[in-house]
Amino acid sequence: MSSLAEWNAPDTVAQAPKSLLGRIIAVFDAVKESDGCASITDIAVRTRLPKSTVSRLVTELTAQRYLARTDEGIVLGLRLFELGARASLPRRLIGAAAPVIRNLRETTGERVVLWIQQGDDMVSLAAVPGRLPTLPTVAGMRSPVLTTASGKAYLAFCDDQRIVNRISAPLVAVAARRFREELTHVRAAAVAMDIEMSYPGIAAVASPVLSPDRVVLGAISLAGPSDVMDPHGVAPLVRAASSNVTRRLAPA
Repeated sequence: MSSLAEWNAPDTVAQAPKSLLGRIIAVFDAVKESDGCASITDIAVRTRLPKSTVSRLVTELTAQRYLARTDEGIVLGLRLFELGARASLPRRLIGAAAPVIRNLRETTGERVVLWIQQGDDMVSLAAVPGRLPTLPTVAGMRSPVLTTASGKAYLAFCDDQRIVNRISAPLVAVAARRFREELTHVRAAAVAMDIEMSYPGIAAVASPVLSPDRVVLGAISLAGPSDVMDPHGVAPLVRAASSNVTRRLAPA
């Protein structure tokens, strides 16, 4: 008996994708277009690929959680949904944090930035300027995770030990031990500090932004002149701002 995909196949024969990436995308599209659940035969007909090729691709994609097998057939896997959620993260974070960081800037007069982690850097999603004109306040600026307050605030709450290990790998034994001890203190206080370690004359305080289920998403930092700004005095304000963003991210 022909499958539904075979019965509805168009008369014009489309050319099968030749590149590996093209074939993978075609498999995803085939699963999506078959109401989210497909057989190997369905996918082969829709992609114009041999069943053996489809079977191999499905096996590999299932092992990486991009696809999953159910009693009904092959479905899109959790890893695709995780990537989709991560892609929408910047927009959701900015929406939740925008009024919070503006209020923190109005209260302190210092530069406030919302950061997320990418590779070895913290990348700014939004920023408002403070009394230090030398500090950039554009979206997309990068600062090292290893030395900045925002980076340490993120790493202290990062559950993926591989990320922490990779970032701290350049440190020698003694420095690495001290760094991990510092992260322990940061996790206990929910506040990280950088006093002229990254930039001369500048002190920064940061606190992690957590999802409602306590997964670290990024960090909010406040930076000002180290000879004027009291980092311990502003720390509770930064911590309260991050907690406020977490509350605003919670579903209504």
